Amino acid sequence: MATEKKKVAVLTLSQQYQKGHPKDGLPTEFVEKLKSGTKLHTIRSNYELWAKRAEQINAGKMELSIRVWSGKPYRSQQVEVARLTKLGVQRVQITRMGADHEPAIMVDGKLIEQGAAKLSKNDGLSYWDWYYWFLKGVSQFEGVILHFTDMRY
Repeated sequence: MATEKKKVAVLTLSQQYQKGHPKDGLPTEFVEKLKSGTKLHTIRSNYELWAKRAEQINAGKMELSIRVWSGKPYRSQQVEVARLTKLGVQRVQITRMGADHEPAIMVDGKLIEQGAAKLSKNDGLSYWDWYYWFLKGVSQFEGVILHFTDMRY
């Protein structure tokens, strides 16, 4: 009897900081942090899409393939670095409160005390690297936290 092949949701991690970031081109070390357990989640846009995918992953109908590009993004092969059969999702809203104030972080509608410090650490970034990644040039970001572990906010 043949086993049914599961669908695969693909999530790519950046190996380098993106253009416009103060560390443009330097390695993020996300793969190493994922494997060591210090990158507990990633933050993305499109909550609805990821909530549907997580539902299928957690029901055993789909798996999450975490990948990186072997060379130049979108112009090279992807290499799988991890495969997950569980994925947690939480809605996140990040609002910049001004240059001298820590951003307000709402997770599933709840204000998270010292949220930026917690999110940045668990995302595998320093506070300022995280700040430039998500809030450079914008006052608000809405999306989803994709949890690789059972940890939740």
